[in-house]
Amino acid sequence: MKTIYTAIILRLQKKVPALKWIDMNIGQFDGSERPPVALPCALVSIKTLKCKAITDTLQDCEAIVTITLGFDVPERTSVNAPETARNAGLFAYNVISDVYGALQGFGNANFDSLNRTGQGEGTVKNGLFRYPITFAVQFEDTTAENVPDS
Repeated sequence: MKTIYTAIILRLQKKVPALKWIDMNIGQFDGSERPPVALPCALVSIKTLKCKAITDTLQDCEAIVTITLGFDVPERTSVNAPETARNAGLFAYNVISDVYGALQGFGNANFDSLNRTGQGEGTVKNGLFRYPITFAVQFEDTTAENVPDS
C-alpha cells in the first residue's frame, strides 16, 4: 500500500499545483479544532476491501482510495453574490475537478488504474469545507513474498 500511497501523492503534487498540503489521512479533520494543515489540502487513505490468495505469499487485492480535500469555507455563491465572490467561492470545485482528472485512469506497474466510484457531499466543520472523492483500485500484494526466512 505504501507504493500506491507514494505514487498518488507524487501524482497530486505534480498535477494539482493548487494543493498546498498532501498527506496521509490520520484523522486530521476529526478533532474539534481546525487542523494544522495548509489549505487547500488533500488527505489520502487506502482501505483494502477484499483479498484473494494467488499463492501462499501473493494476494490479489481490491481497495478503495479516498482523497479528502479540505478548503477554507467558500465565499457566497448565490445568484445575488458579486461574480468575483461567486468565482472565488467555486474555486474548490476547480481543485476537485483537477484531482479527479489527475487520478482517474492513473496506475502503474504496481497497481491497476484508479477508477472513481463516487464523490461525497461537501461538509463544513471547524471552519473547513471538506470534500471526499473515492477511487477503486486493484493490486497484487507481494509483501509476504519479501519477508526473510528466520
